[in-house]
Amino acid sequence: MDKEALFWDYKEHSHTKELERIGLFFPQIGRDKETIIELYENLDRLNIPESNKKLIELYYDLIKKG
Repeated sequence: MDKEALFWDYKEHSHTKELERIGLFFPQIGRDKETIIELYENLDRLNIPESNKKLIELYYDLIKKG
């Protein structure tokens, strides 16, 4: 299997890398409140496209507004 296949196939990975992977596929995955808050709090450390960061910020703002 290719190393770049599915990230979750690997037993050892950092939490930041896990968030980064979720951020890459956002909003298809990771739309629950806790994950959005965690993604937002770590946006500066995540290597994901700006468009995904903007979506995460939008979802976070909607959560904060209630």
